[in-house]
Amino acid sequence: MIISKINKSITLESLKEPENLYFDRKSAKVDYRDLANELMAFANANGGTLAVGITDSGEIDGFNSYGITKLNDAQKIASTYLKPCPIYEAELIKIKNRKNEDDTILLFHIEPSMNYVVRNSKDEVYCRQGDSSIKLTHDQIRNLEYDRKEKNFETEIVLDSSIEDIDKEIVSLFKKKIDTDLGDIEVLIARGYLREVSGKLKFTNAGMLLFGLNPSKYLPCARLRVIKFEGNDFQTGSSMNIIKESTFDKNLYRILNEAKTFINSQLREFSFLGSNGLFEKHPEYPEFAWYEGIVNAVTHRDYSNSGEQILVKIYNNRMEILSPGRLGGFVTVSTIRVKRYSRNPQIARALVEFGIVRELNEGVKRIYKEMNDFCLKEPDYSEPDRNSVLLVLDNDIENRSNVNNIVNDDKIKGIWKKLSYPEQKAIEFIINNNGATREEISAVIGRSRSVAINVLNKLIEKEAIVWTGTAKTDAYGKYKLK
Repeated sequence: MIISKINKSITLESLKEPENLYFDRKSAKVDYRDLANELMAFANANGGTLAVGITDSGEIDGFNSYGITKLNDAQKIASTYLKPCPIYEAELIKIKNRKNEDDTILLFHIEPSMNYVVRNSKDEVYCRQGDSSIKLTHDQIRNLEYDRKEKNFETEIVLDSSIEDIDKEIVSLFKKKIDTDLGDIEVLIARGYLREVSGKLKFTNAGMLLFGLNPSKYLPCARLRVIKFEGNDFQTGSSMNIIKESTFDKNLYRILNEAKTFINSQLREFSFLGSNGLFEKHPEYPEFAWYEGIVNAVTHRDYSNSGEQILVKIYNNRMEILSPGRLGGFVTVSTIRVKRYSRNPQIARALVEFGIVRELNEGVKRIYKEMNDFCLKEPDYSEPDRNSVLLVLDNDIENRSNVNNIVNDDKIKGIWKKLSYPEQKAIEFIINNNGATREEISAVIGRSRSVAINVLNKLIEKEAIVWTGTAKTDAYGKYKLK
C-alpha cells in the first residue's frame, strides 16, 4: 500500500527494507542535532528519504510517546541547525504504531544540494555513503566543495609559487601552438595561469600543472606511476613480481610524453603468419587506445584528491589505468562514449591547444574502435570504489601468443602454460628473432645475466631450446628452438 503522496514508491513494506544510499530511518527519540546531520548527509550526496518514527529494526514507534512538541520541532531542524538550508519536503503520515495505535511518522524527502555544501552550526559536514552518514574530513569537504562548484580547484592560488617556477621550454612550445607574440609572463597572465597576489605573481593550480618546472613540489598528487608486473596478478612479500616501475611528476605535457616513451618500451609485439607467407608484427595494444586512456586520466582526474596519483599497471594479459575521482557531470560508465564533461576545463583547453586532447569525445569513441579493429575485447570502464575511474584493456594473450600462432612444435605447445613468465618471454623472443644471446634474453626479461642464464638452462632441461654455440663461453652463440 502506497503511503506517501510525494514519493509513490514508498509503501509500508518499503519502510522496513534495509537502509541504503537513498533511504534511512530513525526512531522519534533521536536527538535533534543527529537528525539534522542525517538530513544534511542526504543533501550533500544524492538526496533521498529519511523516515523518522521507525526503529532500526523496522518497527513503527511513532511520535505519540514523545509528544506533539517533538513532532513540530523535528520538522524545523533544517532551518534551526543547518546552513544553508537544503531543499526538502516534510510529510506527515498517519499510521498504526507497533501497539496498533493511531500514530504519526515523519518523512523527509530531500533533494541533493547541487551548488553548495550543507553544514551544521558547528561547521561540520556529513555525507551519505552506502547505508551510513559519514562525517567528512577536511580534505573530503574540500573535494565536495569542488564537486558542488563552491570552489574552483583550477583557479586557486599556489601561494608559495613564483615566476621562478616557470618551465620556459614548455611555455615557448605553447606560444608556438597558439601562434602568439606575447612574452612568457604575458601569455600566462592573459590565460589566467598567473595571478597577482600582494604585488607578486603566483601560479594558479592549473598554471602550475601545465607550466610549472616541478608541480609535485606544491601538488604532491600530480604524478603518474607506471608499474609492470610479471604474470597476471600483483604479488607481495617474497613473491613480489614487479619487473619495472617509473614515476612521472613534471608538468602534464612532459608527463604524457615521457610516460608514452616508457610504456612503449615495456610493451611487446606479436608475430603472425600473413596471407603472403611472411611474418607480420602487431603491437600488444593499439597505441592510440592506451595513450588516449592515459591522456583522459591526466586531463579529467580529480587533482584536489591530495592522496592519490594516476596509476598504470601493465600485466601479462592486460593494462589497467586508474584515475582518481569519479566520472564528472552526467557522464556514467554506460554513457561514456557519447557524453562529455570536463572537470578541469582550463587544463583540457590547454592540452587541446598542445594538440594532445581530442575534443567532442572523439578520443573515447576511437578507443573502442581501435580495440575492435585489433580484434580485442571492448575497453572496460568502471568505478571500482566510487571515487576513481578504471579503464582495463585486454590484450587477448591466450589467443595472440606467438607460440599458438607460429610454432608447430606440439611439445612447446604442451608445456607453454606451465612455463614461468620469464620463460615464456624468452621463448617468444627466440621465435621472433630466430635465436637469442644471453644478453638479449637478460634485456628482454628485465633480469640480470645470471638470472637469464638460469631461465635458459631450465628451458634446455625442458627440451624446449638448445644452445648452438661452439662452447659455453662462445660470445656469438645463440639459443634456438630445439
